Amino acid sequence: MSSLYVQQQGAVIRRAGKRLIVRRGEETLQAMRMRDLERVALFGSVELSAPAAIALMEAGIETVFLSLGGRFRGRLAPAEGKNVFLRQAQFRAYDDANLRLRTARALLNGKICNSRRLLQRHHQKHPSASLEQAAAELEKRREQLQQPSSLDGLLGVEGAAAHAYFAAFGGMVRSEFAFTVRSRRPPRDAVNALLSFGYTLLATELTGAVAAEGLDPAVGLLHHLDYGRPSLALDLLEEFRQPVVDRLVLSLINRRVLRQEHFEDRGQGGVLLNDAGRRRFLEFYYRTLETPFSENGQQRMTYREIFQRQARGLRAVIENQASYTPYLLPTGGARAPALPVEGE
Repeated sequence: MSSLYVQQQGAVIRRAGKRLIVRRGEETLQAMRMRDLERVALFGSVELSAPAAIALMEAGIETVFLSLGGRFRGRLAPAEGKNVFLRQAQFRAYDDANLRLRTARALLNGKICNSRRLLQRHHQKHPSASLEQAAAELEKRREQLQQPSSLDGLLGVEGAAAHAYFAAFGGMVRSEFAFTVRSRRPPRDAVNALLSFGYTLLATELTGAVAAEGLDPAVGLLHHLDYGRPSLALDLLEEFRQPVVDRLVLSLINRRVLRQEHFEDRGQGGVLLNDAGRRRFLEFYYRTLETPFSENGQQRMTYREIFQRQARGLRAVIENQASYTPYLLPTGGARAPALPVEGE
């Protein structure tokens, strides 16, 4: 199954039988069979005709709308799952303080573990005292996750861990780019632009994964309810930031697949990928999610299949009060799944 990314401004998507046709003026840009599609992502000013939108919903294909900079605007999705009792259980789980605390602790343990392991892998290839110190700090923060008796306390530990991680992140950048501090809205440099763009894309993937399990993406366990926020998808995002987005960003810039020419500075609007940069990033992002790999001799899977597996894990928490096991980057002698560009 494939994803269709359309970023050509002024393009129109129409239905032609069982295919989608992307045109701009008289030029046909893309044509894809709907049976081969899993999701559609539209960037900026791209028009979707009503017959095409209806066909996508009837086929169960999610359509996501983003700004040119990758900011999430909304989604067109098939009708909600019929299992209203599951959604009822989800709201009960949200009101269960002990269940939320236990699951949030597992999710953040996964995030901090993956942050630490990424720093350690880079330290092994490019020894650095700052990376080593940050990895030690993250291990200390991970151990502290056992102490808080409230979600706010857990988030305080996570915030300290994120500060230590991003303080060391620039030490993994080995190109003409520089990274000093995490900045979001707007991103103040090219590395931050890539991180924000990647996290937004990944959040839309995970929104689809939890919705496919019949869950309401807006009702999380770690993240509180907030107007218009896919809190459950953001819960799942925490453990995949480093394995998917951070590793890919580092690979693309350190291997100079992306260079300064792929970005534009919009002043107060921040630094964004230009058209060529977005095309290049999306190409490798898509390969990252769709390339099968095997860990520790286990069955070959893609990241998209792993996302679905982890969403099923969250469903088990909600339905059966099961313990949640986060996805972790391999450690020791095991290799992390290869990226579609050489190394990091």
